[in-house]
Amino acid sequence: MMEKPNQDAEITMTAQQFNDLKEKINELTASQLRSLQGQISQTLSKKSAPILSSEEQEMLSKLFT
Repeated sequence: MMEKPNQDAEITMTAQQFNDLKEKINELTASQLRSLQGQISQTLSKKSAPILSSEEQEMLSKLFT
């Protein structure tokens, strides 16, 4: 049985593989595209780290109060 890849791991693909993927996307239905869009949005929001940690935000706040 194949293991599921780690979602946090970067997956590298060639330019050709990426172009093939984009072509396949054009074949999806509107419903499938919306589902994919939701999945992409979730993945991007997980990968977006805050610019400052809560400790850094608190320290900056104290500097200006």
